[in-house]
Amino acid sequence: MMSIHRERTRGRRIFLFLDYDGTLVPIKKAPELAVLPASRRHLLKRLSRSAFLCIVSGRSLADIQKMVSIKDIAYIGNHGLEISYLGRRWIHPEAKRIRPVLRSVLEKIRRKTGDWPGLLVEDKGLTGSIHYRRLATPLPNELRDQAEHEVRSRSRELILTEGKKVFEIRPNIPWDKGRGVRELLRWLDVKRPALRIYIGDDRTDEDAFRVLGRDDITILVGRRRDSFARSRLPDVAAVWKFLGALLPVSSPLSKNRRDHVSG
Repeated sequence: MMSIHRERTRGRRIFLFLDYDGTLVPIKKAPELAVLPASRRHLLKRLSRSAFLCIVSGRSLADIQKMVSIKDIAYIGNHGLEISYLGRRWIHPEAKRIRPVLRSVLEKIRRKTGDWPGLLVEDKGLTGSIHYRRLATPLPNELRDQAEHEVRSRSRELILTEGKKVFEIRPNIPWDKGRGVRELLRWLDVKRPALRIYIGDDRTDEDAFRVLGRDDITILVGRRRDSFARSRLPDVAAVWKFLGALLPVSSPLSKNRRDHVSG
């Protein structure tokens, strides 16, 4: 934290990128249960008055905006494939083109696994998730095989990745959370030196850790050993302690406009 104080005194503006599930809220058995408490939403609003704030998530853009429900901050959804800030919305054109293929694959998986209690096959528009956290038994080999088979049949358009008790089906294009962060930063007309901070817990956040420079701050939440992050926080509670400590560090933004969005 002292390093952040030093950066502030050197005049560097803070750009804060935060993952949602597993970082701002504990991971729950169902996505809709991961609710942000009002007191913590209020803290984020206070931070957004003095630092640039962006929520980065594997959830769809509409879903993460609903869960956080703070106006005039930036949102990156679907692992970087959707971005929204100050009235501008961007969707990766290739992901939009592949959407019918994704929908078809998810429907096939849903039909073949529909009698498995607790399994959730989620269509997020540009990506899909197969949540197996609520299954009564450990991950069945049949589920992995089924997901791999259906995605392999459309391997030119789709790829399969794995997170915390979830399979992710994503467009087979060179895009991720890191590229989404870089695209948003390209929009912004930043006139003075900036300190970028990214906090995340999942393997999908590693892509963002990689794109940030050595002078920025990257923080992994949890006890996983292999990571490109240069700092660690043990859990969600520690994240909020860190964010609370940022409040007196940040200096107020311009009353007229927080950031100019170019392009």
